[in-house]
This record gives sequence, C-alpha cells and structure tokens, in this order.
Amino acid sequence: TTSLGNAYGVCVILVTFITTNMVAIVALISWRLNPFLVFVVWLVFALLDGLYLSASLIKVPQGAWFTLALAVVLSSIFILWRFGKEQQWKAEASDRFQPSHLVKTADDGHLQLTPVFGGGQLVDIKGFAVFFDKAGEMTPTVFIQFLSKFVAMPSVSVFFHLRPLSTPSVPDDRRYTVSRTSIPNCYRLVIRHGYMDEVISNDLGLLVYEEVRKFIIRAEPSHAPHGKLTMTPTAAAGEKDSSENSSTNEVSESAFAAQVKLRALEKAYETQVLYIMGKEQMRISEGTRFGRWIVLNVFLWLRENTRSKMSKLKISMDQLVEVGFVKEI
Repeated sequence: TTSLGNAYGVCVILVTFITTNMVAIVALISWRLNPFLVFVVWLVFALLDGLYLSASLIKVPQGAWFTLALAVVLSSIFILWRFGKEQQWKAEASDRFQPSHLVKTADDGHLQLTPVFGGGQLVDIKGFAVFFDKAGEMTPTVFIQFLSKFVAMPSVSVFFHLRPLSTPSVPDDRRYTVSRTSIPNCYRLVIRHGYMDEVISNDLGLLVYEEVRKFIIRAEPSHAPHGKLTMTPTAAAGEKDSSENSSTNEVSESAFAAQVKLRALEKAYETQVLYIMGKEQMRISEGTRFGRWIVLNVFLWLRENTRSKMSKLKISMDQLVEVGFVKEI
C-alpha cells in the first residue's frame, strides 16, 4: 500500500508540473499574453510544483519508480510508432500524383493506362465501386494498384475519404464535399465528421450514391447566363438571338451530358456495389542498419497486431474487395 501511494503521488505531481509548463507555452504562443506576466504567474506555480515534485522524487526507491518506468515505456512506444508512421508516409509519397498521370482517354474514346503504367486498355467492370482513400487528395494508392494489376476499371468509381474534425458533430450541409476527377465517371467524396458522428453504416453505398447523384444534378445549369449589350437596336436584336441560341445549345448539351452521367450512375449502382480497400504490407529494405532494423521490426509487429480497418466496417463482406501491395521502408 505504501509503495502504491508513493507511485501515485509522483504521478499526480508530475502531471501537475507538466501542465503548468504547457499552460505557460499556450499563453505565450496561442493566447499571445505579455511574456512578463506569463513568467511571473508561471514562476509562482512552478516553484510550488517543483517543491512537491522534489519531495516526491525522494521516494523513488520506495515504489515511486514504477510510475517513472511506466512513463518511459509508454513514451517509447509512442515515439517508436510515430517514427514508423513517418517512414511509412515517406514510402507512400511515391504514389502522390494526379489521376491524369494514371489514366488517359485514347483516340477511340476508350480509357487506357498511361505509358508509365503499361498503356493497356482498361476493361469495363459493370458496377459501382467505392475506393477507400486515406489521404483525401491526389490518387488513392488502392486505385493505382487495382488498375495496374487488373487493367480494369468499374463503370463508376468514387474515392471515399473520411476527414475527422475536433468537434462533436458536423452539420449535414457542411459534411459532404463531392468533386470530379479528370477520369470520366470518377468522383471524389470527402466526408468531414466529428467524433460523435457515425458515418460507416450498412447503407454506406446508398449514402455515397445519393451524394454523387445530388452533385451531378447541382452541376447541371438551369438557365442561360444573362448580360447587358450596348449596341444599335438592329444589331442588338440579331446578336441577342444568336447569343440566346448559343446559350440554349450549351444548356441543352450540358443537360444531356448530365442525364447520361445520371443514367450511368444509376445503372452501375443497380448492377452491384463494391467496396475496395488496400491491404498494405510493409517490408524493410535491404541494407538497413541493425539498430534501425530492430526499431522498424518492432513497429511492424505493433502494426500487424493492432485492430484492422475491416473490424470497424459495417458492410457486407461479400461486397468487400482487398487489394494487397507491398511497400519498402
């Protein structure tokens, strides 16, 4: 009991001392208060906390060592995890490019890979595919791997990205952002959500479909643009008729293109819905120094034994496709 009390006492006073210093830093950087005022207040609390901390540290041999040892172990794990993730991000940086670098439209109108990825013509897979995107920008790695391995592309593809915010909830009118990509019938959906929002559900495919459909409908122009003309009445009448006819044709063409996209979207969704996720395996590159090799192996072990993304998904496993690929760190 005495040893446990000593350990608890060091833990409490150490947290208090760290909090005092962190508040002083926030007051200087974020609140931008007078440095002299911050120093005076910090000095008072720092002296008091320092006295209690020095008194508690005397009891380290009597049981307070446990708190310090636990802090060292946890800090080491967090630092190791951060180091490993940074190496992983560096390895994934090679896949950061625009979709136009991966896919282009051939002269006959069919989609094909660019010469960098072999230049093969893409086979059309009937269906509506949701590609899970970690970064939320450029081209998802799972999309690159899927196209380069199978040389095929779903009829309609959506890059799906979840962007957590430090708020309890995000209103619906600010939650969804849909945009086009340079690839036909390929869209990007970014969902901003708070820590109390539940986005992944059994109706995820329907949610993505509805948001893309709304985006296509909103993008369709509803009326021709208006402008003021300053010319003679006769010339103005002729120019006005020509302008109205041109605007009407543009609107008709845009409306027709939107209808074609809507029909393609509905047909793909009715055919099948697929959720495509990347299964990334990390491998330590040859020639790595022994110390770095040990640290990276511990990181990979922790990474392999943590909770997988699939356990958080509430979708049918029959609709889930995992694409495996290897990255060297």
